[in-house]
Amino acid sequence: MCMCVGIAHAAPRLHSRSATPALLQPMAASMSSMRRAAVGGRARCVSVRAATALPKQFKAVKPVGDRVLVKVDKQEMKSIGGVLLPANAAKKPTAGAIVGMGDVSLVKMGDRVIYSKYAGTEVEVAGEEHVLLKEDDVIGVLTASEKISELKPLGDRILIKMAEAEEKSSGGVLLTSQSAEKPNFGTVVSVGAGRKKEDGEVSAPNVAVGSTVMYSKYSGTEFEEEDLGYIIISEGDVLAALS
Repeated sequence: MCMCVGIAHAAPRLHSRSATPALLQPMAASMSSMRRAAVGGRARCVSVRAATALPKQFKAVKPVGDRVLVKVDKQEMKSIGGVLLPANAAKKPTAGAIVGMGDVSLVKMGDRVIYSKYAGTEVEVAGEEHVLLKEDDVIGVLTASEKISELKPLGDRILIKMAEAEEKSSGGVLLTSQSAEKPNFGTVVSVGAGRKKEDGEVSAPNVAVGSTVMYSKYSGTEFEEEDLGYIIISEGDVLAALS
């Protein structure tokens, strides 16, 4: 479905960055959307993707190839203050449990995982929301504590504790949280086993736990836990080691 609305200015640039204020509350609407500007910047077409509802006669979904089926966590329908949220304002979870697998090697049935926000195909099975993902779209596996700080990254991904933003400008002016620029460096908390090469061997990441690294500004997926910022990036987004 495509809805076009008039705008008086050019569409803003969209970055690949994915920022999430909490583990299960990414900064995205409850339904993912793709935006593109029409010629001349006069209209923007918004294409809304809804979950595919399977007919009732189908009771099971068996992933094929390197795909997994994840049962998505229940959507949070209330704000932290207890206010009931409308469907279009509720935050969409990006975590769930693996309930089906194809030919995969990094995860197992029952694992609680976090996955890329815009990845996969949403499918409704027996009234429950699921998502079909490639194994490579799974960011990491949650431990029993469910804490991001203890997440086990998969593949060549790296979990970094982000450095805190400066509260004052170079001129000594106190900055608001909105105007303070987020630093693009931090401390490596954990690393995945590495990316599998074409010959089947695994190439271990060339970064060490505890090291401080600089990474691409618009890369990765951000999370917030206990007022601390974390980001999960691919090894290829690491720019330099700092010392």
